[in-house]
Amino acid sequence: MDNVQPKIKHRPFCFSVKGHVKMLRLVFALVTAVCCLADGALIYRKLLFNPSGPYQKKPVHEKKEVL
Repeated sequence: MDNVQPKIKHRPFCFSVKGHVKMLRLVFALVTAVCCLADGALIYRKLLFNPSGPYQKKPVHEKKEVL
């Protein structure tokens, strides 16, 4: 007599708990990478257009009014 063992059905990776955790990590990693790139681009743009920095303000009496 042949002992037939039932085949164990495997869940697809994305439907397992471990798969969900890994996909969430991947999503958060991608969001973090996009935020870092955007932050770097904004800082670069700000420094490019205002290299002296935002905290060096001129006194009020030195400002000239342009009409």
